[in-house]
Amino acid sequence: MPTRKSALVGLLATLVLNSTFAAAQDTEKMSIATLEWPPYTGAELPQGGATTAVARQALAAVGLETDVSYVPWRRAIAMAQNNTGGVVAYFPGYHCRHVDGFIASNPIGNGPLGFAENTEAPLVWESVDDIGERKLAIGTVLGYANTDEFDAKAGTGWLRTIPAKDDITNLKKLLRQRIDAAVIDKMVLSYLLATTPELRPEAKNLRFNEKPLEEKTLYMCFNDTEEGRELRATFNEGIKHIDVDELVDAYFAREFE
Repeated sequence: MPTRKSALVGLLATLVLNSTFAAAQDTEKMSIATLEWPPYTGAELPQGGATTAVARQALAAVGLETDVSYVPWRRAIAMAQNNTGGVVAYFPGYHCRHVDGFIASNPIGNGPLGFAENTEAPLVWESVDDIGERKLAIGTVLGYANTDEFDAKAGTGWLRTIPAKDDITNLKKLLRQRIDAAVIDKMVLSYLLATTPELRPEAKNLRFNEKPLEEKTLYMCFNDTEEGRELRATFNEGIKHIDVDELVDAYFAREFE
């Protein structure tokens, strides 16, 4: 991990830390909330998941410990919104517009978002409109953001989306061809096919469609208040001192390949 560039940077980080956390019971800890979303986040994963590892290292770079709550996605957002249990931010968001009043940190990772497909009935498409014109049934996860275009056209009914409680449910439907494809993160798909007992016997029948919807960027989301902006500045200072891509690549290579 890169060290601080100078004593001046260290002094500035300390000043920001001292002013920011006066209202947080004078602790040297940041409380954040996330969901169970392996391999990016998860209470039972090594270091809490790849993206949690990024958050921990960024905060460690500015002298902070990290307290992470693993809860359902909507609850994670509500905890940060209401400062429940001292939680000051939620992650990882493709954006921070899930509800009003949040702002995004510097990037904390990325991953390709696209479609899982059944190898016996592959998805052929050039644009989102192709999917709408053919009235294909696309599995989504309730409460998850996809791409702006996809979500806008799903909202108008142009895209036929079938919400499910989680990715595993969508993949089971896809194996039975009850849906034509499922929106999913590529790394999540790889992880689930490798680690989910009920999917493993038929894993060869599922794959990531070669055309991604979007290369998504992940963020930590803070309240758009004076305190929240100070907290974001502290977190962003920590991000400057780590190589996010290198850390995530090393995590996946070590834990899941």
